[in-house]
Amino acid sequence: MDTSDSLNGVLGLFDFIPNTYFFVKDRNRRFLWMNELLRQHLGEKSIEDCVGKHDSDFFSSDLVFLYHQEDDAVIATRRPILNQPWIVPERKGRLKWFISSKIPLFGKHGDVVAIAGIMRNLVHEFETAHPFSEMRAVVDHIFAHYHERTDVNTLASLTFLSSRQFERRFRNLFHVSPGEFILKVRIDASLRLLMESDLSITQIALACGFFDNSHFTRQFKKKMGVSPNQFRKKFS
Repeated sequence: MDTSDSLNGVLGLFDFIPNTYFFVKDRNRRFLWMNELLRQHLGEKSIEDCVGKHDSDFFSSDLVFLYHQEDDAVIATRRPILNQPWIVPERKGRLKWFISSKIPLFGKHGDVVAIAGIMRNLVHEFETAHPFSEMRAVVDHIFAHYHERTDVNTLASLTFLSSRQFERRFRNLFHVSPGEFILKVRIDASLRLLMESDLSITQIALACGFFDNSHFTRQFKKKMGVSPNQFRKKFS
Protein backbone atom coordinates (compact mmCIF):
# COMPACT_ATOMS: atom_id res chain seq x y z
CA MET A 1 0.00 0.00 0.00
CA ASP A 2 1.46 3.41 -0.95
CA THR A 3 1.51 6.50 1.23
CA SER A 4 -1.53 8.11 -0.42
CA ASP A 5 -3.64 5.00 0.22
CA SER A 6 -2.57 5.01 3.87
CA LEU A 7 -3.39 8.72 4.21
CA ASN A 8 -6.82 8.24 2.65
CA GLY A 9 -7.43 5.40 5.10
CA VAL A 10 -6.55 7.62 8.06
CA LEU A 11 -8.74 10.46 6.78
CA GLY A 12 -11.56 7.97 6.29
CA LEU A 13 -11.59 7.34 10.04
CA PHE A 14 -13.21 10.76 10.48
CA ASP A 15 -16.37 9.27 8.91
CA PHE A 16 -16.84 7.23 12.09
CA ILE A 17 -16.38 9.95 14.73
CA PRO A 18 -19.82 11.15 15.92
CA ASN A 19 -20.74 14.83 15.49
CA THR A 20 -17.44 15.67 13.79
CA TYR A 21 -17.46 17.64 10.55
CA PHE A 22 -13.89 17.41 9.23
CA PHE A 23 -12.14 19.13 6.33
CA VAL A 24 -8.73 19.91 4.88
CA LYS A 25 -8.08 22.95 2.65
CA ASP A 26 -4.92 24.06 0.86
CA ARG A 27 -3.51 27.58 1.11
CA ASN A 28 -5.67 28.65 -1.83
CA ARG A 29 -8.75 27.55 0.14
CA ARG A 30 -9.49 24.61 -2.14
CA PHE A 31 -10.97 21.63 -0.32
CA LEU A 32 -8.70 18.60 -0.31
CA TRP A 33 -10.93 16.45 1.89
CA MET A 34 -14.32 16.41 3.60
CA ASN A 35 -15.62 13.61 5.74
CA GLU A 36 -19.02 12.09 5.06
CA LEU A 37 -20.91 14.08 7.69
CA LEU A 38 -19.73 17.41 6.27
CA ARG A 39 -20.51 16.27 2.71
CA GLN A 40 -24.05 15.40 3.79
CA HIS A 41 -24.39 18.77 5.51
CA LEU A 42 -23.38 20.56 2.30
CA GLY A 43 -25.40 18.32 -0.01
CA GLU A 44 -22.44 16.59 -1.69
CA LYS A 45 -22.50 12.87 -2.49
CA SER A 46 -18.85 11.89 -2.84
CA ILE A 47 -15.38 13.12 -1.99
CA GLU A 48 -14.67 13.46 -5.72
CA ASP A 49 -17.47 16.05 -5.95
CA CYS A 50 -15.83 18.15 -3.22
CA VAL A 51 -12.11 18.10 -3.99
CA GLY A 52 -10.98 21.33 -5.61
CA LYS A 53 -14.07 23.32 -4.64
CA HIS A 54 -13.89 26.56 -2.65
CA ASP A 55 -15.92 27.95 0.26
CA SER A 56 -17.67 30.15 -2.31
CA ASP A 57 -19.17 27.02 -3.88
CA PHE A 58 -21.08 26.34 -0.66
CA PHE A 59 -21.53 29.57 1.32
CA SER A 60 -22.66 33.15 0.84
CA SER A 61 -20.05 35.83 0.24
CA ASP A 62 -20.28 37.24 3.77
CA LEU A 63 -19.55 33.87 5.35
CA VAL A 64 -16.75 33.25 2.86
CA PHE A 65 -15.25 36.57 3.94
CA LEU A 66 -15.36 35.51 7.60
CA TYR A 67 -14.04 31.99 7.00
CA HIS A 68 -11.14 33.34 4.96
CA GLN A 69 -10.27 35.83 7.69
CA GLU A 70 -9.88 32.95 10.11
CA ASP A 71 -7.97 30.82 7.58
CA ASP A 72 -5.56 33.70 6.97
CA ALA A 73 -5.03 34.12 10.71
CA VAL A 74 -4.13 30.43 11.10
CA ILE A 75 -1.66 30.65 8.19
CA ALA A 76 -0.13 33.96 9.32
CA THR A 77 0.28 33.09 12.99
CA ARG A 78 1.03 29.38 12.38
CA ARG A 79 -1.15 28.68 15.39
CA PRO A 80 -4.48 26.88 15.83
CA ILE A 81 -7.74 28.68 16.50
CA LEU A 82 -9.81 26.56 18.86
CA ASN A 83 -13.47 26.24 19.89
CA GLN A 84 -14.88 29.26 18.06
CA PRO A 85 -18.68 29.64 17.78
CA TRP A 86 -19.90 29.81 14.18
CA ILE A 87 -23.26 29.90 12.42
CA VAL A 88 -23.13 27.52 9.47
CA PRO A 89 -26.07 27.18 7.04
CA GLU A 90 -27.17 23.88 5.56
CA ARG A 91 -27.91 23.58 1.87
CA LYS A 92 -31.62 23.76 2.80
CA GLY A 93 -31.00 27.18 4.32
CA ARG A 94 -31.39 26.26 7.99
CA LEU A 95 -28.86 27.84 10.33
CA LYS A 96 -27.01 25.81 12.95
CA TRP A 97 -24.53 26.79 15.64
CA PHE A 98 -21.21 24.98 15.59
CA ILE A 99 -18.01 24.98 17.58
CA SER A 100 -15.09 25.15 15.15
CA SER A 101 -11.36 24.53 15.50
CA LYS A 102 -8.66 24.94 12.84
CA ILE A 103 -4.97 24.00 12.84
CA PRO A 104 -2.13 24.69 10.40
CA LEU A 105 -0.54 21.77 8.55
CA PHE A 106 3.18 22.09 7.86
CA GLY A 107 5.24 20.92 4.90
CA LYS A 108 8.67 19.33 5.12
CA HIS A 109 10.35 22.74 5.02
CA GLY A 110 8.27 24.06 7.92
CA ASP A 111 5.91 26.25 5.91
CA VAL A 112 2.14 26.10 6.28
CA VAL A 113 0.82 24.12 3.30
CA ALA A 114 -2.78 23.50 4.37
CA ILE A 115 -5.41 23.93 7.08
CA ALA A 116 -7.35 21.16 8.80
CA GLY A 117 -10.51 21.84 10.74
CA ILE A 118 -13.33 20.23 12.62
CA MET A 119 -16.78 21.53 13.50
CA ARG A 120 -19.16 20.11 16.07
CA ASN A 121 -22.87 20.80 16.28
CA LEU A 122 -23.26 22.75 19.51
CA VAL A 123 -26.69 21.33 20.39
CA HIS A 124 -25.32 17.80 20.01
CA GLU A 125 -22.37 18.71 22.24
CA PHE A 126 -24.75 19.98 24.92
CA GLU A 127 -26.59 16.67 24.88
CA THR A 128 -23.60 14.33 24.90
CA ALA A 129 -20.47 16.05 26.22
CA HIS A 130 -20.40 16.89 29.92
CA PRO A 131 -18.02 19.91 29.74
CA PHE A 132 -20.24 21.58 27.14
CA SER A 133 -23.51 20.48 28.74
CA GLU A 134 -22.49 22.34 31.90
CA MET A 135 -22.56 25.56 29.85
CA ARG A 136 -25.76 24.92 27.92
CA ALA A 137 -27.89 27.29 30.02
CA VAL A 138 -25.22 29.98 29.65
CA VAL A 139 -24.93 29.70 25.87
CA ASP A 140 -28.71 29.49 25.47
CA HIS A 141 -29.02 32.66 27.55
CA ILE A 142 -26.40 34.46 25.46
CA PHE A 143 -28.06 33.50 22.18
CA ALA A 144 -31.47 34.61 23.47
CA HIS A 145 -30.35 37.82 25.20
CA TYR A 146 -27.22 39.01 23.36
CA HIS A 147 -29.05 42.28 22.61
CA GLU A 148 -29.32 42.99 26.35
CA ARG A 149 -26.68 43.88 28.89
CA THR A 150 -25.35 40.72 30.50
CA ASP A 151 -22.84 40.54 33.32
CA VAL A 152 -20.63 37.68 34.43
CA ASN A 153 -22.49 37.27 37.73
CA THR A 154 -25.75 36.60 35.88
CA LEU A 155 -24.11 34.00 33.66
CA ALA A 156 -22.28 32.39 36.56
CA SER A 157 -25.55 31.99 38.46
CA LEU A 158 -26.81 29.73 35.68
CA THR A 159 -24.02 27.24 36.39
CA PHE A 160 -24.01 27.37 40.21
CA LEU A 161 -20.34 28.38 40.07
CA SER A 162 -18.68 31.44 41.54
CA SER A 163 -17.92 34.20 39.04
CA ARG A 164 -14.22 33.38 39.15
CA GLN A 165 -14.80 29.64 38.72
CA PHE A 166 -17.25 30.29 35.90
CA GLU A 167 -14.90 32.57 33.96
CA ARG A 168 -12.06 30.08 34.28
CA ARG A 169 -14.26 27.13 33.23
CA PHE A 170 -15.74 29.06 30.31
CA ARG A 171 -12.33 30.17 29.02
CA ASN A 172 -10.91 26.65 29.31
CA LEU A 173 -13.81 25.32 27.27
CA PHE A 174 -14.22 27.98 24.58
CA HIS A 175 -10.72 29.53 24.63
CA VAL A 176 -12.25 33.01 24.91
CA SER A 177 -13.72 34.96 27.79
CA PRO A 178 -17.52 35.19 28.21
CA GLY A 179 -17.32 38.82 27.07
CA GLU A 180 -15.44 37.88 23.89
CA PHE A 181 -17.97 35.12 23.18
CA ILE A 182 -20.87 37.55 23.56
CA LEU A 183 -19.13 40.06 21.30
CA LYS A 184 -18.76 37.46 18.54
CA VAL A 185 -22.44 36.51 18.80
CA ARG A 186 -23.38 40.19 18.56
CA ILE A 187 -21.12 40.78 15.56
CA ASP A 188 -22.50 37.67 13.82
CA ALA A 189 -26.05 38.91 14.43
CA SER A 190 -25.19 42.34 13.04
CA LEU A 191 -23.83 40.81 9.82
CA ARG A 192 -27.24 39.44 8.89
CA LEU A 193 -28.95 42.73 9.60
CA LEU A 194 -26.38 44.66 7.60
CA MET A 195 -26.99 42.45 4.58
CA GLU A 196 -30.68 41.66 4.81
CA SER A 197 -32.34 44.70 6.40
CA ASP A 198 -32.79 48.40 5.72
CA LEU A 199 -32.12 49.34 9.35
CA SER A 200 -29.68 52.16 9.95
CA ILE A 201 -26.29 51.45 11.50
CA THR A 202 -27.50 52.98 14.77
CA GLN A 203 -30.62 50.78 14.79
CA ILE A 204 -28.52 47.69 14.12
CA ALA A 205 -26.10 48.66 16.88
CA LEU A 206 -28.89 48.90 19.45
CA ALA A 207 -30.63 45.76 18.18
CA CYS A 208 -27.43 43.76 18.67
CA GLY A 209 -26.60 44.96 22.16
CA PHE A 210 -24.08 47.74 21.52
CA PHE A 211 -24.23 51.00 23.46
CA ASP A 212 -24.39 53.22 20.39
CA ASN A 213 -23.23 53.65 16.80
CA SER A 214 -19.65 54.54 17.68
CA HIS A 215 -19.25 51.59 20.07
CA PHE A 216 -20.63 49.22 17.42
CA THR A 217 -18.45 50.66 14.64
CA ARG A 218 -15.31 50.50 16.78
CA GLN A 219 -15.87 46.86 17.81
CA PHE A 220 -17.00 45.81 14.33
CA LYS A 221 -13.95 47.30 12.62
CA LYS A 222 -11.62 45.79 15.20
CA LYS A 223 -13.12 42.35 14.59
CA MET A 224 -13.82 42.50 10.85
CA GLY A 225 -11.18 44.87 9.56
CA VAL A 226 -13.81 47.06 7.85
CA SER A 227 -16.55 49.39 9.08
CA PRO A 228 -20.23 48.32 9.14
CA ASN A 229 -20.92 50.69 6.22
CA GLN A 230 -18.08 49.23 4.17
CA PHE A 231 -19.27 45.70 4.91
CA ARG A 232 -22.85 46.58 3.92
CA LYS A 233 -21.76 48.13 0.63
CA LYS A 234 -19.70 45.06 -0.22
CA PHE A 235 -22.15 42.32 0.70
CA SER A 236 -25.69 43.69 0.76
